[in-house]
Amino acid sequence: MKRYRTIASATVTAIIIMLSACKNTANITPPDLSGDIEISGTISCSSVKAEANISRTDGVWTICYTAPDSISGMEIITDGTNRKINYRGISFEYKSEDVPFITAADYLTAVIDSTQDKENISLSQNGRETVITGSVLSSGYVITVDDKGNITSLSAGDYKFTAVKDDKKES
Repeated sequence: MKRYRTIASATVTAIIIMLSACKNTANITPPDLSGDIEISGTISCSSVKAEANISRTDGVWTICYTAPDSISGMEIITDGTNRKINYRGISFEYKSEDVPFITAADYLTAVIDSTQDKENISLSQNGRETVITGSVLSSGYVITVDDKGNITSLSAGDYKFTAVKDDKKES
């Protein structure tokens, strides 16, 4: 009888060790990317790069380019349907459906907004970061979020955003 308890104990211990060594991706809590957001970083597409501050307040996105000098100060404001571009005293408004292409601002904002649809995203762990994958605007996307919930990078279409600062949560 003692022998069976020893075998049973050893078996249970082995199972616990095996289960604790495996990361169950179904139990990963998705980062909360709802609410107000403020991030700054580099947007790139092929060899073209720009610096921008991106924020969402009450569901309205503002993308303000800070570099290069040729577009510094350009501001794009969007609620997902309507767009307004302000640049050096000139303003232009249009509906997103009126433009036959997808901009960097479209991808960046749509990707972050789409993470709220928990059934259509996949989660994985990469060290201390959570990787969110999904599809938006007919393209796959990847968002990397650090262990504090700060966006560190995202990519969709041909665009990549690398954050240098995410003010949503303290580092």
